[in-house]
Amino acid sequence: MKKPTTTTRTTMPQKDLIPGSKIPIKYLLDYIKGGYTLSDFVSSYPWIKRKAVEKALDEIKSRDFASQNAL
Repeated sequence: MKKPTTTTRTTMPQKDLIPGSKIPIKYLLDYIKGGYTLSDFVSSYPWIKRKAVEKALDEIKSRDFASQNAL
């Protein structure tokens, strides 16, 4: 499996970034969808603390996606 690219985007709103970084949460989700672990993600972005990644996942869990993405 090929790991997702690590290009950063400077136009992403702060709420969609992993806390304390300029890495979009989408990159984390791409890793997870690709079958990689949190350890793999942290290895690719060693300046990001695992706690920050876990906080980003908690934020994702707390969002109400059903009402925001209803057709």
